[in-house]
Amino acid sequence: MFGMFGISEEKIAKWGEKGKGAKLIKAAMSRKPNIRLAAVKAMGNVDDEQVFNLLITCLRDRSPEIKIAAMESLKKLNSKNAVEHVKSLVNDTNSQVADKAREVIKYLNLQ
Repeated sequence: MFGMFGISEEKIAKWGEKGKGAKLIKAAMSRKPNIRLAAVKAMGNVDDEQVFNLLITCLRDRSPEIKIAAMESLKKLNSKNAVEHVKSLVNDTNSQVADKAREVIKYLNLQ
């Protein structure tokens, strides 16, 4: 499961653990869905304004998996600023996305 330039999902997860936001942002721009998804998931470990902004952008992605991963990462970051953005997904046509949006909003509002 190697993506761009031999980058694996495991390596991307390590970037998240090490707080390498710039590398994760580049990986999130990959054309390979598994690399993008791994990067968005790993961003939940990086408290950085650019990472936050990209996660907000990912909420508008076509892929339900990317939307869900972005919401999970925003939840991990405990980012109250994300609530208004996540609210737009409560009525998403994909029920998993809509359910995750409700869960994340409830969680962030309780923090």
